[in-house]
Amino acid sequence: MPYTLQMLRALLEAHPDRAEPLRVHIDALERSIENQPAFCLQSVRTLFEAAHATIAPRLGIVFGKDDQFHQRMRAVINAMDFSITDHPDAAKINATLKKLLGNISGTAQALAELSNFPNMRHGGSLDWGTLQRQHALMLGGLCDSLVAFLFDVAWSRTRDEAEKPTRPNYDDFPDFNAYLDSEYDEVEIAGSTFDPSLVLFRLDETAYDAARIDWEAERNVDETAGNEAAA
Repeated sequence: MPYTLQMLRALLEAHPDRAEPLRVHIDALERSIENQPAFCLQSVRTLFEAAHATIAPRLGIVFGKDDQFHQRMRAVINAMDFSITDHPDAAKINATLKKLLGNISGTAQALAELSNFPNMRHGGSLDWGTLQRQHALMLGGLCDSLVAFLFDVAWSRTRDEAEKPTRPNYDDFPDFNAYLDSEYDEVEIAGSTFDPSLVLFRLDETAYDAARIDWEAERNVDETAGNEAAA
């Protein structure tokens, strides 16, 4: 029986409007676990990075340009609300669940370290060993449970909670949109032209968010350097 990422598949059904862009990554990870376990680590990292880049803007998180994989994971966990609605100890439950999930940042750091070994994600000799199916099953199960949980918590909050108003809109970032439009050519389809920034936002919001975060971090670094030089 082909391997299935059950929790991520359930996420697609629970949040079809938001989770659909994840389908291509879920398909890729399932295929790698089944047929090409040597390539599963790349798909696992991609899904975690998609969670970082998608959830962070909705929580008001701005990653630093030099933030590492595990640092982004920790920032997302610290900003999320894991409390249980209508429970008298909601705040304590939230704090306790964050303790329980605190080791995710350690897991993320281990994934990053594993990725740097030759033949685990890239490079290495053809004669060297690499990840086998049992490794891929472990990594896939880890990704399935953690990534699905983070997305489900972030997306299940009601409209009156803090996450909802912070969901970015295209018009919220005119400077970044102008930057993208100056860097890339207009997209022409059937005689109509579209701004590249709008096309990216509409078709792949995860990629748009990731590019915007990197651009904002780089601009902040440049502004800080300029202020220090002026002083």
